[in-house]
Amino acid sequence: MNYVSAVAVFLVPLAFAAPHGDGVNKAPHPDTEYLRVFALADGSFQVNVRGQTWLSSAPTFFNADGQTYAQGASLKLVSQSTTNGGDAYGFYTLYTFKYQAGQSKITASIRAYEALPFVYFSQSYDTGANRTKASSSQQTISGFPSFLVQATKTKQGPLGYLAYGGIHTADKAKSFGLFSKTGLHITDGLDFGPMTLFDGSGDTLIISPASNFMAVSNWYQRQTSDGDTCTLSYGIMGGVDTVPAGFSVDFIVYYSSQGVNQAFAGWGEHLRTVYERTDTYVLDDLTINYLGYYTDNGAYYYYLSEPHKTYQDTIIDVKANADQIQIPYKYIQYDSWWYYKGYDNGVKTWEARPDIFPNGFQFVFNKTGIPAVGHNRFWSNDTVYATQNGGQYNFIVESSTGKAVPNDQRFWNDLMRNASAWGLLTYEQDWLNVEFDSVQALHTDVTMGDTWLTQMASAAVQNKMTVQYCMSESRHIMHALQTNVVTQTRASDDYHPGNQQWRIGVSSIFAYAMRIAPFKDNFWSTSDQPGNPYKLSEPNTETHLIASVLSTGPVGPSDRIGYSNVSLIMRCCNADGLILKPSKPATAVDDQIYQTALGGYYNNGVFGEVWTTYSEVGGLRFGIIFVPDITGEYFITPSKAGFNMTQNQLMVFEAHDTTRKLAAFSDQAPLGIIDCYTAHPCLYHVTPVLTQSPKVVLLGELAKVVPVSPQRVISIDVTGNDVKVSLKGVPNEVVAFTFSVDSNIVTISCTFSSRAAVIDLTDRSCK
Repeated sequence: MNYVSAVAVFLVPLAFAAPHGDGVNKAPHPDTEYLRVFALADGSFQVNVRGQTWLSSAPTFFNADGQTYAQGASLKLVSQSTTNGGDAYGFYTLYTFKYQAGQSKITASIRAYEALPFVYFSQSYDTGANRTKASSSQQTISGFPSFLVQATKTKQGPLGYLAYGGIHTADKAKSFGLFSKTGLHITDGLDFGPMTLFDGSGDTLIISPASNFMAVSNWYQRQTSDGDTCTLSYGIMGGVDTVPAGFSVDFIVYYSSQGVNQAFAGWGEHLRTVYERTDTYVLDDLTINYLGYYTDNGAYYYYLSEPHKTYQDTIIDVKANADQIQIPYKYIQYDSWWYYKGYDNGVKTWEARPDIFPNGFQFVFNKTGIPAVGHNRFWSNDTVYATQNGGQYNFIVESSTGKAVPNDQRFWNDLMRNASAWGLLTYEQDWLNVEFDSVQALHTDVTMGDTWLTQMASAAVQNKMTVQYCMSESRHIMHALQTNVVTQTRASDDYHPGNQQWRIGVSSIFAYAMRIAPFKDNFWSTSDQPGNPYKLSEPNTETHLIASVLSTGPVGPSDRIGYSNVSLIMRCCNADGLILKPSKPATAVDDQIYQTALGGYYNNGVFGEVWTTYSEVGGLRFGIIFVPDITGEYFITPSKAGFNMTQNQLMVFEAHDTTRKLAAFSDQAPLGIIDCYTAHPCLYHVTPVLTQSPKVVLLGELAKVVPVSPQRVISIDVTGNDVKVSLKGVPNEVVAFTFSVDSNIVTISCTFSSRAAVIDLTDRSCK
């Protein structure tokens, strides 16, 4: 074999240069492990981890002129070259392969960074291509990179995988298993998502798109023409029949030696840096940060109003009842029951029906005094807004699918501006998959998907709104890298009383990497709610509440009037409805993912659900371990939990333990977890020892799901043996903070006279 060259990519700290400027390498990470890419002169390649081949290339291919041109057959390699260069992220070696596919000239390239843990694979259509359409939209019209799917044995054992797929932040069709011809069962095509490979030791690869997210797919060929080979190819989605000249797509292979959670953290940080996505809108989004009331699927008042009353009356009564029992809802979510439907139940007119709100939406807004999350779905082909139907705006209208899609920035601007009059604060775009999968133009035109979502986001920015995605595929979530205004995403299936859709620990990893807050959906706070349309009860109210709070996304009870558990709901927030949340979403520990994928090849995993997160205040971290469901016993350590809390001695206690018994917690003193059930979940808090003599440990505001939250605690000052905790709240709010002092429980009560207070442990006072 004639190797072009081999390049080592070292693991480095996740810090990057500014988006513009000359390439500058960062110092390699002290970890000596390597990711290596070996490129051959014929365009094939290998991806190696720790000296072992994890991925071998399958033939590159491109569709053009009505046929498929494949490497080793009809695809002509015109030239290949190796050059060195640099960009904002560092120096790299660039392997370039120029191909002729019929009349089309296409360049494939590999960009391997010298001191960064990722490799880019790119396709560029130099002259464009025509008649490229595949036999199915679920396939791809190109394949680079393409990988052989074959069993790989590492020193740790076989490779496992987690492949995101389907809707709800690519959660619903996610899959786990062994990366082999018999073990790989993934959702590909339009519903595909990022894929990660791992051996259980920490070594991890992530494969995903890195550009033009709405135009790409992957294609898993479970059996090729030779009858035995299976391949996984990445390229442009199969419905595209014309690729314009100069169009390009990129894919990234990202490496980490620190496990799945850390791999996604690094992968996400890199992509957010590339697209300059910040969390400004997330941090300022009222509908993420405050308690809201929901009326969507699973809610008591989903397509149901009070007996003999309109929805207008019902919503006003919901708010009046909440005020009476002191639940501080700061917004209301209005689902699809309020606007006009057209053909095939698509949106005809996004305006309130008079039988729903007789006095209009603005009247309801003025009467309740709180803003709205407004639900919307796919557009019907008879929508009144389209010029084809006598409207004012450009739409692509398809009679064959019964759907339509706006193609007019003015439309989105006007839609959201008009909605601001009735208090719209967050625009909820639901049925994203139906719109994308059904409207042919969105998966036949390489730019239309980007136009659709970009126009929507631009209008939200112009009207000072945020966007929630629902029924989103991976492509929608990754496209949000290009805008800051998409702040939240449904990370689970619809809530129904008694179902298990709270299981968002894995989907939250993907959402958080994009810095989008995952949303569990609404929930009931009491088990029995008479007259509900589902004829069901909810036995797991606490699990739903805790999962909602720890998600860092919206918290949205959806009870019948008169059937809210006020004390349970108020565990989420302060007296003003501000959610007291952790610093990041709770995510499934790596051991849970390894066990699910590797099965009997992994001996230290979790049979069930174990999620972890933390609150960070003034450089101190307070860990949270949530165990809503487990079989057998699992031993967790700070390292397995993903806590970077080595600066202090750590203690752990269980939230339900009224004795507040503390135990040491370290890698040498693990926590044994057992007997945690969905109806009675376990919630553990990990806290650092603040002083040794006396031994002071802050337990926090134990009445809340998150007892030490950045939304409550401003700072923790330790001077000698004196501990002062600065708090924020609302006037007349009463809070109690608990400490352990030499194993004695000390609780200090605070009544806020303003919006700030300071607890002095030495004086046992609050001022």
